[in-house]
Amino acid sequence: MNGSCLNFDSPIRDAISRIRFAPLSNNLLISSWDSTLRLFDVDKCELRFEAPNGGSGLLDCCFESESVALTANSDGSVIRYDMGVGNSKAIGKHEDLATCIEYSEEKRQVISAGWDKKVKIWDPRSTSSLGCLSSLGMEVESMSLSGLSLMIAHKSSVHLYDLRHLDKSFEAKEYFMDIHIKCVRTNSELEGFIAGSVDGRVALKHVGQSKTDEGYAFRCYPKDKNGKHLVAVNDIAFNPSLRGVVVTGDNEGYATIWDVIKRRRLLEFPRFPNSVASLACNHGGQLLAVASSYTYQEANEREEHPQIFMHHLDAQQIESISASSSTKTPPPSPSPLRMSDEEHQFESKADAGASKTYPQQAGTIRKNGYIVIKGRPCKVVEVSTSKTGKHGHAKCHFVAIDIFTSKKLEDIVPSSHNCDVPHVNRTDYQLIDISEDGFVSLLTDNGNTKDDLRLPTDEALLTQIKDGFAEGKDLVVSVMSAMGEEQICALKDIGPK
Repeated sequence: MNGSCLNFDSPIRDAISRIRFAPLSNNLLISSWDSTLRLFDVDKCELRFEAPNGGSGLLDCCFESESVALTANSDGSVIRYDMGVGNSKAIGKHEDLATCIEYSEEKRQVISAGWDKKVKIWDPRSTSSLGCLSSLGMEVESMSLSGLSLMIAHKSSVHLYDLRHLDKSFEAKEYFMDIHIKCVRTNSELEGFIAGSVDGRVALKHVGQSKTDEGYAFRCYPKDKNGKHLVAVNDIAFNPSLRGVVVTGDNEGYATIWDVIKRRRLLEFPRFPNSVASLACNHGGQLLAVASSYTYQEANEREEHPQIFMHHLDAQQIESISASSSTKTPPPSPSPLRMSDEEHQFESKADAGASKTYPQQAGTIRKNGYIVIKGRPCKVVEVSTSKTGKHGHAKCHFVAIDIFTSKKLEDIVPSSHNCDVPHVNRTDYQLIDISEDGFVSLLTDNGNTKDDLRLPTDEALLTQIKDGFAEGKDLVVSVMSAMGEEQICALKDIGPK
């Protein structure tokens, strides 16, 4: 079984979106863009269930029980499948694509998220909604559930919710600064969560511990000829039998085993035929399923039939390597795994090694988002698509404004291609002084001064700042930074001294 490929009488005809093992068996649930949900018995090497879904792509799936499954679909529907009797029904509907789905055994509720910027709660036995988190303000990138703790990721934020108190998030923070999150996964034993980014970084956060523990981050591939490796981490899977051991899968087809407690890279699989779209460990941790499939994140992806590979995980071998502090070669084993010979830096701050931009698929960039056009950081004011289609045949027309010069720029990009997106930050400073040559002195949070910025060129804002300062008012200015540039963009507060 080590490295063997699952055989289907009728091959999976489109990109795999998610694979998950059943709670108690080695049955593997598979959702894909070919509108079909599949259940494969890994032990018997046979397909046990197959259900077409009328043309809409399946973007996520999960188990409610051994015989009941749920999917989130491209038409916005949430479908429940009773695989024992072979029927299905819609239990909910989003106003746009439904992208993520989880089932809470404790609450016996279905949680789904979509491009309508909402997270909805459903009763799986009816078609009624039990609640909705409508204040997110942006599309959910990824979602993960552990017990009663729900993790929701969008852009660079991870919001944590308690299913018993969904009226508020008990912790919402941009943990990873400028990391654009691709996937978030959680595990109760680790008491935290892990996020994978679009630029190849993985960040770990311990939840509920001291605020002095900020977690850490590392790059899956820290070295290449350009000194960086911007490859999306598509999925992360926890091994349930080995505490702190996770597997990452990226868009170049690599899957790697890590010990995130000891901060070590352990083993790496030989490169898979295509991108690693999804990963799943079985309930005992002995099996790892790897979905090798195109993901439509890059223009040059090979559109071959997706495949699913099964690997047996040798717990003793992994524990032996993890326990060793210096061994570079694993003990003899028929496993195709190999030790990495690269050194990795596990940074104490999760924003370590940040780049000026990150890649994002053009078709996912929306109005009021950011994009780089002609080497300039811009805010999107209008976006239109030439025609519908999920495989990148459409083209996106972007109209954007340079965030520093206010110059209008336009670009046309195939929706499946990646665009550069700038990391844009806003920071507030108290204004201390204005020099004769137009430079300002700003007070930072640590009590130092920042003296390298000029007054803004915008006439209205410039007049407000000068007049307020001349009148002796306390002024707080907002500074926008992106791609190595900074500029005062707003006067946030004026008050008398």
